Amino acid sequence: MKQQEDAVRRSLEKQRELEDVEREFRQLKQQQENLLAQIGNAWRGNHSENKLGAIALDLTQEQRMTQKKLYNLDDQLQAESKQAKADVERAKEAKADATH
Repeated sequence: MKQQEDAVRRSLEKQRELEDVEREFRQLKQQQENLLAQIGNAWRGNHSENKLGAIALDLTQEQRMTQKKLYNLDDQLQAESKQAKADVERAKEAKADATH
């Protein structure tokens, strides 16, 4: 009888140990999943930041090119305006000379 009780006690202890190990395993597995999710989020966040950085660079380049075009157009308009004023002055002078 004593041996049976000892065997049952050892069996129960082993069962508890097994349950403890299974619980620890589930906790470790959950921690692993959480860590992998955090790594994935960090990677996606970093990847997103890299994408946003590249987009920002593209936008900056586009802005510079547009600004350069605007400066060129402004220079052309100023040159055309000067030319038009000079043409008007010459026309006035030619008209004044023709009337005298």
